[in-house]
Amino acid sequence: MNPSGPAPQWQPPQPPKKHRRVGLIIGICLGAVVLLGGGGFAIFVIATDDSVEVHRPAGGPEVVVRAYVDAVNRRDPIGLQNVDCHASTEYPATRSVERFAKDNVSMRVGKPTTGPGDGAFFEVEVSRDAHPPTTTRLDLNREEAGTWCVFVTGSGLPVNLPP
Repeated sequence: MNPSGPAPQWQPPQPPKKHRRVGLIIGICLGAVVLLGGGGFAIFVIATDDSVEVHRPAGGPEVVVRAYVDAVNRRDPIGLQNVDCHASTEYPATRSVERFAKDNVSMRVGKPTTGPGDGAFFEVEVSRDAHPPTTTRLDLNREEAGTWCVFVTGSGLPVNLPP
């Protein structure tokens, strides 16, 4: 016997205390919410953007007018989209060229004219079924990047053209 009392018994080592991971779980959940919300917002912005990518022709207003008239006469939606100041998915150029074909639209470039502001203006002669040939003014705009574009309606025809 041991005079100082019973001998200490061997005990296995205690497992480490489990750390509570509430903070980690909350952080992961918040991160997931932020990612999903940001992704949803990005998809919304992309889905509601009605602009389209355009490649403006290099050159002055004469080049752009000729590119526009050629696009109308060739029924070229990409060419039309590239010169339209307000090309958008809401009024796609494909719809315009389908209408050009249906109405048998053709154009010729006329002479440069003067007009208000710092834009450029050209006469264009427009022929289409059920209408007599009409000479109208085609308005052009110089953009900040220095490129030029034409102002047309959603139908792809000059803004000043009588209906």
